[in-house]
Amino acid sequence: AIPERSTNCFNQTDKIMGGMKYYERTRSLIELIEKEKTGSPAELAEKLGVTKRTVYNIMDDLRLTLPKAISYDSEKKSYVFLKKK
Repeated sequence: AIPERSTNCFNQTDKIMGGMKYYERTRSLIELIEKEKTGSPAELAEKLGVTKRTVYNIMDDLRLTLPKAISYDSEKKSYVFLKKK
């Protein structure tokens, strides 16, 4: 007989997979910012398959952890990296 798995095991797997999705989205976001190809926040959310609120949350996390500032450039219609002063 196959041993019964506890719900806790699935919850941990969900957390790990959720973390991987967050990592992948964050990595994709950084690449898009570097290429200056993010588009508007709504377009970026669509590219990443998340809500605009999630885009803003990831941006907040990046602003706290990266050595470069992030700003939206309306002429380029993209988020861009700026050097922190």
